[in-house]
Amino acid sequence: VLRDVKLYMLSNQMHINTEKCVYIHFRPRLNHNDQKTCARTRVSGSDLKLYLNGDKIKKTNMARYLGIIIDENLNWEGHLEHIKQKLNSSIITIKRLKKFIPEEHFNKIYHSLFISHLTYGISSWGSVSNNKLKPIFNVQKRCIRLLFGKKLNFDHAEYYKTCARARSIDEQLAPKDYVLEHTKPLFTELKLLTVHNLHKLFLLNEIFKIKKYRYPIPYSLNICL
Repeated sequence: VLRDVKLYMLSNQMHINTEKCVYIHFRPRLNHNDQKTCARTRVSGSDLKLYLNGDKIKKTNMARYLGIIIDENLNWEGHLEHIKQKLNSSIITIKRLKKFIPEEHFNKIYHSLFISHLTYGISSWGSVSNNKLKPIFNVQKRCIRLLFGKKLNFDHAEYYKTCARARSIDEQLAPKDYVLEHTKPLFTELKLLTVHNLHKLFLLNEIFKIKKYRYPIPYSLNICL
């Protein structure tokens, strides 16, 4: 296969930078007992060596492709952590801009600075379990409370508006029964989708495009469409 890739690149006057090329050995995740018997998961697979134009291609357990981080187990843990950090950075940016922008434009801020990062490649990684998706959903709810919430919390600048030395101890401490505002009414009122429903929406859109416009797909996947 690599020989065919080399011939294709030469015939089209293209060059591959082998210093930046890496490969991932995908294999199924099995328990300890199955790993002893399954040939695809034995340690000997780590001895695989690939060469292109005489240069050895490095092996890695995680790589970035078009902004999506793919790992050898396809559990998307690396990409989910990357998205979480990016969304938290977006919330910091929203905090700084919020006081300078009218409230009627908060919806535009939410979609441009937050949803644009949340939905990128969501049809690929959004099918993970709810347990893995929960940290992302928590960050989304935090952003909803910040922009559209009716109750102040620790993310609002107004919460720290007065100097701590000018308040009594009781005013500085949060009440014992303090709870965060529920976001389900906010999602319903503003007609916004959770990360779970966004995954379903983008997945259905892609299936619709495949059926309507007949996008090229592998023959093995062309079943029941």
